[in-house]
Amino acid sequence: MRLLVLGSGGNTPIPTPTCSCTVCEQARESGPPYSRGGNSLYLPDISAMVDAPEFAFRALNRERITDLDYIFLTHWHPDHINGLRLVQSRDLSAHDGLLEAIAAGGPTLVTTETVYERTLDSFGQLSHFRQQDFLDVEFLDDGPFTVGDTTVRSIPYALEDEELDATAFEITRGDETLLIASDDARYLDESALPAAIDLAVFECGYFERDPDGEPILTDADLAFLDDELTHEEVLDRIDRVDPDRTLLTEIEHFTARSHDDFAALAERDAYDGIEFAHDGLEIEL
Repeated sequence: MRLLVLGSGGNTPIPTPTCSCTVCEQARESGPPYSRGGNSLYLPDISAMVDAPEFAFRALNRERITDLDYIFLTHWHPDHINGLRLVQSRDLSAHDGLLEAIAAGGPTLVTTETVYERTLDSFGQLSHFRQQDFLDVEFLDDGPFTVGDTTVRSIPYALEDEELDATAFEITRGDETLLIASDDARYLDESALPAAIDLAVFECGYFERDPDGEPILTDADLAFLDDELTHEEVLDRIDRVDPDRTLLTEIEHFTARSHDDFAALAERDAYDGIEFAHDGLEIEL
């Protein structure tokens, strides 16, 4: 099973427009892997994209991806759904006219009913796209979804309250197991996770201090981020879940760390089996 990182960033891109911090300046000058688009993954074996940030068009074009059969949606936050307009994309060279291209159908959105309903509330165009047959929808509430020899199972969890308005994905192919719980997963039920995981994709978690030890966040910031996982909490989760390999993504602008900082961090003994994502990274399970 292969995994391609389309975007490794968080709620804001790196570089962030108007920001002149050293991380953004380096990203602006050098591009990937220093620059980071919104959190998104691609599974080439089944032509599936995981989440659709507003940078989705650019990321797919950058990687020269021409097949998109499925979009797996983890949750409804704007930075994970604002690129869903890409369901309108069609290969006009393969059809006789625009209407025939539209009628040929688009990707299938794969998620839970609750995530879909919350997405409709946040991204109303989705209802129009479905009415116009730009996409289909496959709900995972009643059981796994199978594509060839790949099986996708939902592991729902709550973002903040009791409503299960987000989902992780357990993806199996042969004896390989991929777990994707890539953002806002503080309330993920770890007892529902598979016992054996070849690769887990988790959020990086936030840092309270920069690489020099200086505080990044104020007390008000920390209160605001109460539902978010710190980086140390993510490392504790990795110890408990014990995947063979872990990829950390959703790397926020405010972490105050560049690609080089994360590369140096990954060299430490405590990060054995742990890798930090960057745009364009490809992993083979």
